Amino acid sequence: MYLHRLELRAIGPYADTVTIDFAALAASGVFLLEGPTGSGKSTIIDAVVFALYGGLAGSDASSDRLHSQHADPSVEPYVELVFETGAGVFRVRRTPQYDRPKQRGSGTVKQQASAQLVRLASPSDPAGEPLSARIPEVGAEVVRIVGLDRAQFLQTVVLPQGEFARFLRSPGEDRRKLLQSLFGTQVYDRTAEELAARRRAVLAEVEGADARVRDALARFSEAAGVESAAESDVPGTVDHLAAAASAAEAARVEAATTATTASEQETLLRARAAAVGRRRELLARRATLEQQTESVEAARRRLDRSARAARVVGFADSLDAARDRAAAARADAATLRERHGLDHEHDVEGLADRLRTAADAERHLVDTASRLDARVTALDAARADRAVLDERLADLQRQLADRPADRLALVARATDAAALAAGATGAAHEVERLAGLERERDALAVATAQVSVAEQTVVAARTAAESALGIERDLRDRRIAGLAGELGAALADGTPCPVCGAVEHPAPAAPQDDHPTAEAIDAAAERARRAEQTLADAAADLRVAQAEHRRLTESVGALDDADLAAAVERAAAAVQAARAAADLVSGLDRELTAHDETTRALERTRNDVDTRRAVLATSIDADAERLEHDLGAVRAAVERLTALPVPGSPELPDTAGIAVAVRTVDSAVAVLQSIARADAAVEQDDRVVADRAVEVDAALEEHGFTDVVEARAALLDESSEHALRRTVEDAATAWGIVDAGLAEPVVLAAADDMDTDFDLDAAAADRASAAAVLDEATRAAVTATDRAAAARRCATDLAAAVRARDETSVRSRAVVRLADVANGATAVNPSGITLGTYVLMRRFEDVVAAANDRLRNMLAGRFTLETSDERESGSRARRTGLALAVHDHTTDTVRDPRSLSGGETFTVSLCLALGLADVVQAEAGGVSLGTLFVDEGFGTLDPEALDGVLVQLARLTAGGRQVGIVSHVDELKQRIPERIAVRRTASGASRVTTTV
Repeated sequence: MYLHRLELRAIGPYADTVTIDFAALAASGVFLLEGPTGSGKSTIIDAVVFALYGGLAGSDASSDRLHSQHADPSVEPYVELVFETGAGVFRVRRTPQYDRPKQRGSGTVKQQASAQLVRLASPSDPAGEPLSARIPEVGAEVVRIVGLDRAQFLQTVVLPQGEFARFLRSPGEDRRKLLQSLFGTQVYDRTAEELAARRRAVLAEVEGADARVRDALARFSEAAGVESAAESDVPGTVDHLAAAASAAEAARVEAATTATTASEQETLLRARAAAVGRRRELLARRATLEQQTESVEAARRRLDRSARAARVVGFADSLDAARDRAAAARADAATLRERHGLDHEHDVEGLADRLRTAADAERHLVDTASRLDARVTALDAARADRAVLDERLADLQRQLADRPADRLALVARATDAAALAAGATGAAHEVERLAGLERERDALAVATAQVSVAEQTVVAARTAAESALGIERDLRDRRIAGLAGELGAALADGTPCPVCGAVEHPAPAAPQDDHPTAEAIDAAAERARRAEQTLADAAADLRVAQAEHRRLTESVGALDDADLAAAVERAAAAVQAARAAADLVSGLDRELTAHDETTRALERTRNDVDTRRAVLATSIDADAERLEHDLGAVRAAVERLTALPVPGSPELPDTAGIAVAVRTVDSAVAVLQSIARADAAVEQDDRVVADRAVEVDAALEEHGFTDVVEARAALLDESSEHALRRTVEDAATAWGIVDAGLAEPVVLAAADDMDTDFDLDAAAADRASAAAVLDEATRAAVTATDRAAAARRCATDLAAAVRARDETSVRSRAVVRLADVANGATAVNPSGITLGTYVLMRRFEDVVAAANDRLRNMLAGRFTLETSDERESGSRARRTGLALAVHDHTTDTVRDPRSLSGGETFTVSLCLALGLADVVQAEAGGVSLGTLFVDEGFGTLDPEALDGVLVQLARLTAGGRQVGIVSHVDELKQRIPERIAVRRTASGASRVTTTV
């Protein structure tokens, strides 16, 4: 990304419009943003960051400082930036939120922030294509166009004051958080967490699969009738049971065949014997029937005449009965009307219809009235149930109210135990740290001796250097003092004097005998330079030794052997306590789980009771309303029925019930209907009498009787007719039975066995014996078959459970191993480094390599950066793999970055920041970062270090970047001609002057 132009107004110390042409400034690659401290240099960088992301560069900066206090409050503050990326040229304009004067009246009104993003055809395009005017959309689009979010931009494009030095000195865990946000490696941590969750799930599946196998094996043992079967015994046991079942079935089939044969033999023998007996009986009965033939024929003739007479008498009896019924009906009809006070003029059918209609209209309320008492009782019972539910609900509420406090107590205990258990690793590392301190105490004694030797060396070197310098100064002084003699020795007549120009030299000065030559002075100067270099080297060695001595002194502190031993003992005790706490955590977790399950059960019960109570309350209200309605309907119906004219009965009292009223009306209707039926019966009976008289005359003529008296005389009484009829029927039945029996094939075949003797008892004994054998064989076969089938089913279930267990085990092994590797389980990942940390380590190694590439050419190549996967000294943080140290090649020692001087810190941290910018740029998908701002820190550099820094920045410009240096160092003004100068005015505001 390249910056072309920045324009701002009423921002920070700038009251007026400020325009900065970055494209013109960066023509040579490097430009300077200089001015006194507090003049507003950083505000220009803040304006760039605000234009792009709506925030400021510094992590602690507040956007409230954007609106200038020096500008007219009515002037709108804004920042407008034209920039270019691979996606094109764009102009973004933002205004911060600020308070402006009201247009009417006094006071202010808050003006909301705004943003506009426009795509330009070229940096000078005044119009362009609007893309968005909504702040969220502009922010998202800028991130997409630039390829960096604000955090990445501040680490790659804008390097604010102190930010990269803080990154250099920060602990590994803080460095981890920043790198994680820059490189977006949270996905690896989430992956490790997901794998851990899956690990727990598959281990639970494995345990469940093992339990199912054990359960299936127990069921098989029970089905097979064995004490305890192993998996390997199952196939043999199944085969053995199947063979036993087959043998038992074969025995049953053989016994069934024998029993069937014996039964068939007995049945055949008994059938032959029965056939012989039956034939003898049938022949005897036929002889008897032949003797009774004449008497049977006489009986049949008498029955025929009586039957014809009976038909005539039947018609006569019908006539007599019809006459009697007609007389009785006429008398009954008259009696009914007289009894109920009705004469022949009353329309009984119409009155009956009216009463019946009225009763039918109210009849449905009889059932309703019969249930009223039960409904009242049920309603009272429901109200009592609701009171019970109210009390139950209150009790559940009280129980649930106590649950959170109990759970908090459990959680507090678990938290305390977990906190104590979490200190196990820290305590173990504390033991290691104390052991390291003991080693450093030994090293401190060696360092003390080295410092003493180095100090003596410096004293000797300083003495030698001072002597050499004194010799050099003495020689130079003597040469200057004898310079006239040196010039006089060189004069010759006719040659101009180099001092006065005369060609005559009457009294030239003579040189001294010990006058030093230029070569002698140069030699003395060389000896003095070497002595100074020796002194400088000795001083450097002394500083290194002193730094190491200071480091060891600070590290060891005032601890003695007793203190160290006591500290180690305390750390070991802490480890033991943490391990005991870990066991306690497991038990408390189970208690907490059980507590939560009980709470959920109580909540479900509470909700169920509450629901039942609400439903019951609704039902009670509805039932009470319906009951009141039905009571009113019954009372109204009784009033209507008691008002009806009921003939033949007294009037109903007002207190009569609906059932009594309906029954009374129904009774009246029944009376009226009976009178109507009586009238109809009289008319019907008269017609029947006439019809029966005609039937009697026709019957006499048809059956050959002169009158009814003759017919009655021929009629047999019941007993005589029954006796004759029985005689005829018995004879016919007996002949049919005898003829049919003698015609049966078995009876016909029995003619040959009439003289045979059958042994039925022996056949029955054989059949009973075979049946007993069959019963025993059947029971044995059924038992063996059932056991074999049950064992086979259980074996099939067991095989399926074993297959599922094996598949689950195979699947779980890969998941468990992958989860352990990703989460740093030492059993499979000895380094103990998680997946997210490993990715950050590789990225951090790239950053350090890029930083060292620049650092080798700075500070005389003295320092390089090194990474380590060990935790940092004195830190209780977990192993991050992001520890950082400085390798000092002068002393071949590794130093803490905090031991660097101000200038060294600036140089090393700048290289680290530039390396981080390179790696983030590559990680951001090859984002082109054409502009870089470096804010302050140059004042800590000596001229030589400053040269190295500028060389590295020049390397950046050679790659096409624009580098803006923010500083007030005067030496930079002499080296960098292109600059932006910021100065305070008399009013307190600032102005900007651009030099290209």
